[in-house]
Amino acid sequence: MSTTGGYIEVRHVLLALLALIAGGLIGYELWRFKDIGSVDPVTVVLTQPKTHAVIEHERQVAVWYRACPSVLGKTPQIFMAWPVRLTYQIELGDVQVSREGGLIQVSTAAIHSVDPAVPTDFMDYMSTRSIFTLANEQELVNHEIAKATPVARYLTTYFLAHDPSLPDDFRNEVQTLVEHFTSSLGVPITGVNVQIPPVKVDTWPRLPRIELCPGTLAQVNGLPFAKFDVEAGATVPIGFPIVPRHAPPRSEAPQDTNAQASSSDGPRGTVSVVP
Repeated sequence: MSTTGGYIEVRHVLLALLALIAGGLIGYELWRFKDIGSVDPVTVVLTQPKTHAVIEHERQVAVWYRACPSVLGKTPQIFMAWPVRLTYQIELGDVQVSREGGLIQVSTAAIHSVDPAVPTDFMDYMSTRSIFTLANEQELVNHEIAKATPVARYLTTYFLAHDPSLPDDFRNEVQTLVEHFTSSLGVPITGVNVQIPPVKVDTWPRLPRIELCPGTLAQVNGLPFAKFDVEAGATVPIGFPIVPRHAPPRSEAPQDTNAQASSSDGPRGTVSVVP
């Protein structure tokens, strides 16, 4: 009895089953595509900003002061100078985006600060040396270095509350992000309105005790931000104006360009969008 015919019949049956399965899968995909339909570009614009985790901005400032710590013997003088990077973010996971005609409305969460970065490798100091100073110079310097992070946290909060260019930078960044989406998808719009709630600082970080030399002030970017109260034995903050370095939002009329160019003492900053 020959088995060749049996093999051929089994092969035909298998091919028929595979064809039925493939046809069923193709039919299902066609039905699913018909059910979903085409994606509305406006829907993409309204949902895409949430796929970005955060928008981040930085302010790079420099701090310096002259300390005269109380020790046995002759009081030394220690000059401290170090850079600090102040970082701020807006979370986009809860961003609300809507469309009113040709206007895109965007509402974000409030700006919040991130723990500042103090690069200790770039710290500089100079100190006086005297045989009448009964204290270890390196221990005194290390004690001042340990105050850098608390000072940076205070400045981070101060810039968050008083830097007028910070919300403008975030507003422009979110506006540019949405405009890129609408342009790439071919969605015609008349504008993008970004609403960022004002910052409310409930708790201010305290400045560490810095025994500044008599008649001197601690400075950031050349602006005094703290003094030492001898009677209270504590460092007292000093309010200082923060000159916005960046241009106003595009929705506002530009100001005098000469006045903007002269604002060289404003904070420098960078921005990054983190996916």
